[in-house]
Amino acid sequence: MNTPPPAGNGAEDGNEPLMTRRERRERAARLAASSSDAPFDQEQQSASPPPATQPVTEQPVSDQTAAERTRTSPYRSRPVTAPVPVTAPTTRSEQRRTTPYPTVAPPVLAEQRVTVPAAASVRAARAEPDTSEDETTYIPTRRSLREEQAPTGRRGEDDVVYGGVADLVPDHTDHEDDHPMDAAGYDEDPHARRRAGRSCLFLVLALALVLGGLGFAVTKVGLPHFGSSSSSGGDYTGNGTGSVNFTVNQGDSGAQIAANLVAAGVVKSASTFLSVADGNQQFTSIQPGTYKLREHMSSQAALNLMLNPASFVSTGTTIPEGLWDNEIFALLSKSTGVPLANYQKVTAASLGLPAAAKGDMEGFLFPSTYNFPTGATAQEQLQTMVNQGKAEYAALGIPASQLRQVITVASLVQAESKLGSDGPKVARVIYNRVAQGMPLQFDSTIHFAEQKRGTVTTTNQERASTSPYNTYLVKGLPPGPIDNPGVAAINAALHPAAGSWLYFVTVNLATGETLFADTYPEQQQNENQFHAWCQANPGKC
Repeated sequence: MNTPPPAGNGAEDGNEPLMTRRERRERAARLAASSSDAPFDQEQQSASPPPATQPVTEQPVSDQTAAERTRTSPYRSRPVTAPVPVTAPTTRSEQRRTTPYPTVAPPVLAEQRVTVPAAASVRAARAEPDTSEDETTYIPTRRSLREEQAPTGRRGEDDVVYGGVADLVPDHTDHEDDHPMDAAGYDEDPHARRRAGRSCLFLVLALALVLGGLGFAVTKVGLPHFGSSSSSGGDYTGNGTGSVNFTVNQGDSGAQIAANLVAAGVVKSASTFLSVADGNQQFTSIQPGTYKLREHMSSQAALNLMLNPASFVSTGTTIPEGLWDNEIFALLSKSTGVPLANYQKVTAASLGLPAAAKGDMEGFLFPSTYNFPTGATAQEQLQTMVNQGKAEYAALGIPASQLRQVITVASLVQAESKLGSDGPKVARVIYNRVAQGMPLQFDSTIHFAEQKRGTVTTTNQERASTSPYNTYLVKGLPPGPIDNPGVAAINAALHPAAGSWLYFVTVNLATGETLFADTYPEQQQNENQFHAWCQANPGKC
């Protein structure tokens, strides 16, 4: 069992002084230089002892007890046994691996029995390897090359900083660096050869995966909307015969269009059509609607005809700005042939209206031109208009909490303004009058309540109505939109003009000329111009 080292500070207790490994290595080099002419055996060492200031002694193992053969290493907390005879190394690499402090003596052959020198001498010999030719040829290892080529001032392997980061990293060089290198500079260790082979194999496999993935990506990215571009399905030739009304539905993908063309007998193969369409960027501009095509057309001829505006059979229906819901129903029914009653049966709840609509379609059927597919139902047509409105509100950045007020003001602007440039001014009058607590006194709100068109004026009886939409009596904004406004009116409500106007009047209904005033006397003068125009144009007011 190991015993703890004796207390003391080294030299004072008869032990070696505390030194770093670099100092011990330098001392060993000096000792080797002073005794370089002596044979490397026990008798010569006894005849030429080291200097008295730094004694290094060695006693025969057989004449000492275990305690006598124990001395203290300044770098270890456990005792280390003194050297014992070992088998002489046969190669320089084995000499480097021979430890000067073996705890168990290996078997010794009689014809090769030698005495292991002291630690300092071994280190000196290791620092200056013998290059005599009577020993085994010296073959460098990776570790020895690193040691010999280490630059001056670099911390050597003996200059270990204990307790530092280096102590946390395991040293794997003891087994990897002691294998000699062959003439080509490769490690003779067969395990290293296998590791290198595996590394090359992994590199080849990784490269193959990268190249294969790139090819897959190119194949797929080339047809992001259509899928496979294979043209193995065949194709017709020529421009085809007969006539086919082909419908592109809202939301159809390229693959769906190709499949529908095959089903209609227009082209022979969906994959062939997709391969042709993928090479033409204009294919993405095809709009929903009906196209007049032919039977048994080549894929290229079919694509060319679909891109020709003359082949488009317009089923578009234009919904003007400012119409009421029932007026839109009538217009859609007349344009598409769907019975009016079908539109009247559609409930607001089934259309997914914005919360600001409060369950009422009025104001939220967005006016535009729509190309409804053939056979589109009343539900589908109205749903398309509602969806278009949602998209427009989002594009304009209208907050959900303000949507109802914005659409209400926009509907008033749409009804009262005939010229686009007057819209922001009308919006400003609305905001100014509401802010001052003045009733709007708009005839258009009474027309909506009465569902009456044809005049721009109202009667005394109509202005006495108790409807919440009677802005002659009720201050503030009406309860909701009074029509379905377009983009220009919505923008005017969002961005009113700067001004202090409180009044306006259209003085020429034919041209839409409108005058604005800050005071009521100014307004009265402007109204006189309106009355003069009405007298000059009977039945128009």
